[in-house]
Amino acid sequence: MREFASTFRGYDRTEVDAFVRTATEALASADPARHAQARADAQAVTFHTAWRGYDRTDVDHYLRRIARGRPDDR
Repeated sequence: MREFASTFRGYDRTEVDAFVRTATEALASADPARHAQARADAQAVTFHTAWRGYDRTDVDHYLRRIARGRPDDR
């Protein structure tokens, strides 16, 4: 699972973890429709903020990579 930096007030960890897990599974599949849906979801998803959540900039950068279909790019 992808690790994100933590911050005092950031994106809700549970929501981000669930999204990343689902998107990663979709992009690892051989189904082009699942790939397209994961990419579209990455552009539209929103997360609640929480104390000691994930760094928003870090997560947003990762979402942009998913939207391009390349979650492991650095």
